Amino acid sequence: MSTVRPDAFVKASAAAIDAAGIARRLMDGPAVVLERIARGGGATNWYWVQSIDALDLLYGRLHPGSVVSFYFDDRIQHKIFDDGVVGAVLDLVVQHGDAVVGRPSDDGLGIAVDFVAGPTELSEFSATVPAGEQVFFGAFPGRDNDGVDAFTVTLPDADGVVREQPH
Repeated sequence: MSTVRPDAFVKASAAAIDAAGIARRLMDGPAVVLERIARGGGATNWYWVQSIDALDLLYGRLHPGSVVSFYFDDRIQHKIFDDGVVGAVLDLVVQHGDAVVGRPSDDGLGIAVDFVAGPTELSEFSATVPAGEQVFFGAFPGRDNDGVDAFTVTLPDADGVVREQPH
């Protein structure tokens, strides 16, 4: 269920993301977006932003005080689910202890993610993926901000002030 965000917050979030240069970077290709929700006890939202036009939809979904990371490289890959992806995910589990896997949501913007720590959980995820569907997968990414492959922005609170918060 989506919540309507106040216009002032949406505008302030758009300004913060714009100032980081993300719109320009989207001209070169899509981004996987990870929103770490402020005071959310580790809660996250994931998005697939394919163009500048999708940013307007994204702004209305973000939460005040969130830390939002845009990843333009392949740290979170986007491929058709097949045996090669299964092998790559299991390799990530061996290397990192778990892996992020996700499916595009019906709206085309959200990504419904899950975390797998072994073959059984991956098998459960696999059972939900129709043949030929695209999936997202990778190791859980950091808050990188190199200005090329990754951008991380801290959004203002509802009152317009940017504060450090637990995420």
